[in-house]
Amino acid sequence: MITPTYSNESAGITDWHKSVGRSIKTEGCLIFLAFDGRATVSVNMCKKTVFRKGDLLILTPDVYLSVSEVSPCFSARYVAMSENVLESAYYKITSVSLWEYLHYAPILRLSPAQQKLVSGWLEQTEWMLTNITEPERNVLLDNNIYNLFVAIDKELSKSVSRKTLACKDRAWEITVRLWSLMAKHALRERSVGFYANALHITPDYLNKVCRRAYGMSPKALIDQQLLVEIKSYLTDTQLSVAAIAERLHFEDASYMCRFFRRMTGCSPLKFRNRINEQRRSK
Repeated sequence: MITPTYSNESAGITDWHKSVGRSIKTEGCLIFLAFDGRATVSVNMCKKTVFRKGDLLILTPDVYLSVSEVSPCFSARYVAMSENVLESAYYKITSVSLWEYLHYAPILRLSPAQQKLVSGWLEQTEWMLTNITEPERNVLLDNNIYNLFVAIDKELSKSVSRKTLACKDRAWEITVRLWSLMAKHALRERSVGFYANALHITPDYLNKVCRRAYGMSPKALIDQQLLVEIKSYLTDTQLSVAAIAERLHFEDASYMCRFFRRMTGCSPLKFRNRINEQRRSK
């Protein structure tokens, strides 16, 4: 993913204005606390929802977040952690249903008291990132992220909806695993058969599961992820169409152009020119 970018082991304030029309993904973990305004987003290409002031958003590698709109005053504090820092904390959390819940519902509505606690946690984590060096920093970060996840798990355990989600069927489990696989392989592996084999199910069954969960085929999900990647390269780099096609493992540039036109109704160059015109007009 080209943009928006959040470097591993970093923290700060973001307004998401450059994220509109794109997706936010991570190979580690991204934690956002909205301070002001609101943003309209969709999680794993499901229906749109609102991320607003006081909400906590936790993105893990299996979550695909698309931003469609942000208010002028939107701002959020964030912390970005690498997979290496998170590995120990992930393993120490034994509650599988926590990760399943966050896969489907990464936006958490916080009470005023919870907002204060999370805000303090973010400030503390940012201080660790800024003032402590390795290896002590990784130890502190590991403990800090573990404490946050334990607290979230404890609060969610009080929720009836959390208990309901934890009892979902085999099809629900498949969709969680599918997104995790797509996050790792979608740019190179685009056949439904690849994911069906990895999930140890038939392509037909995977198709039925995706249509029931998302209202679209697994092939359409893969194509949507790929489209976002192409748009990111066109918007945020000066790479030629041929170079982008090579990076994204298309057979050739003409094949990528046909794919892009089928998905958007315009050519890659026309899309790039339109974005540049919009920037110049601002």
